[in-house]
This record gives sequence, C-alpha cells and structure tokens, in this order.
Amino acid sequence: MKEKLVISLLSFFLGLGSFFSFYVAPTLFRVLERQQAGAVVEKVFPVYFGIGILLVLISLIIGYSFGKLFTALALANLLLLFLEEFYIVPTMHSLKQTDYNLFMKYHGISMLINLLILLLTFVKIVILILKR
Repeated sequence: MKEKLVISLLSFFLGLGSFFSFYVAPTLFRVLERQQAGAVVEKVFPVYFGIGILLVLISLIIGYSFGKLFTALALANLLLLFLEEFYIVPTMHSLKQTDYNLFMKYHGISMLINLLILLLTFVKIVILILKR
C-alpha cells in the first residue's frame, strides 16, 4: 500500500516535470518573445520545484523503510531540488539583468540538475516497481 502511494506521488512529479521541461517551456519560447516566455517560466519554476520538494519529502517520509538505496536517492533528489529552489533559481533571477552570459551558464547548470532530478525520480519509481 505504501509503495503504491509513493509510486503515485513520484510518478505525478515525473510527469509534471517531464511535461513542463520537454513541452511547455520549449513551446513558450517558440511562441512568445524571449522576454515574455522567460517571465512566465520564471514564475513557474518556484512552484514546480516547490511541488517537487513536497512530493519527494513525503515519499521519503513514507518510504524510509524501502531500503538504503531508495533513501539515498530520495535524499540526493531532495538536495538537488533545494539547490534549484533556493540557490540556482534566485541566482539566475538576479543575473538575468546584470550578467546575461553568467545567467546562461547558470541556466545550463539548472537544466542539467533538472534532468538529474527527473532521472533520480524515474530510478526511484523503477526500484519500487521491481521491489513489488
């Protein structure tokens, strides 16, 4: 029962993150001007990473007994989400107007970390499915 709940929570976050990262954000930048698309994405990021923190934290609390590997991956996932939410996104926001080149460097790092967050989430889901 606990495993199904955690799989559901993590699957929701994986779907949300994949949809936003691979469809919504690129579409916004294709259809809107760069500044408009950036303004929308900038408003979505804190909510997206906040939802991720909440769902991964709940899955960690519920699933701490699922084994050391699951717990380690959940902690790593949580750490990366906190890094995005409380360091990278605010830093990018402040750099956007002052140092665009450095902003783009942070943007690349943010994209890589987001991909890693989604990959860790996927691996945790697979671990739980194989455990059943």
